[in-house]
Amino acid sequence: MFTLGGMKGLQVAELAARGGVAPSTVRFYERSGLLSPARRAENGYRVFDESALEELAFIQRAKSIGMSLEDIAELLAAWPHGSCQSLQARMRMHLVGQISAVRLQRGELDTFERQLQTVLDRLSARDPGPERCGRRCGCESDLELGPGRTAPGAEPWGCSLDPDALASRIGQWQEVVAAAVSVEDTDGSVRLALPANPDMIATVARLCLAETACCPQAKFWLEVTARHIVLTVEAPPGDKVLAILHPDDALVRR
Repeated sequence: MFTLGGMKGLQVAELAARGGVAPSTVRFYERSGLLSPARRAENGYRVFDESALEELAFIQRAKSIGMSLEDIAELLAAWPHGSCQSLQARMRMHLVGQISAVRLQRGELDTFERQLQTVLDRLSARDPGPERCGRRCGCESDLELGPGRTAPGAEPWGCSLDPDALASRIGQWQEVVAAAVSVEDTDGSVRLALPANPDMIATVARLCLAETACCPQAKFWLEVTARHIVLTVEAPPGDKVLAILHPDDALVRR
């Protein structure tokens, strides 16, 4: 710690330099409530305590795993008073969501790649010869990916929800995963054992029904026993439900 003219603490520039960020970033984090407010030194300068370095490091690490500033602010607010168990549970839940989103995007990109390959194969299969190019020639019609024009094995599929509705649906599935007693994974399907109570039965049934409307390629089987609700889901690789329910995620294993 340095002392200069009655100043004890870290000025914005020093905090930024030691934290590896720009001074404007420090000011923005403070305005957003992510950093503990600076105080006034005896000479009138605004200074931060050394603890701001820990807060700044945590913010940068949380951002690196895709957490929003709003989520980070909630964690920082709970940090001094919360237990490691509860805070880690919240971070694991976030990571499950991030992994699910990445897998969903990967599935959509795989589908798009197959569609592009279909068009390329179609264009490559026909020699146009010397004919003049124009409307209704193969250069135009072969680009179409409408019904009946997609090659076998490359049928386009995907969730029809808009981004906000998709985020909400992912959150609902994550809550189901968090309540699972056990999860079994096989190629193309996931089987969950859930607590057998009326609320859980109703929740899962509503989710399955809603999912068939936006992702008709997914199939659901719900079995109710005396001890558990057993949910089996089958869907193509990359489907968002399989991505969320996949047992490789930390929160799925119990």
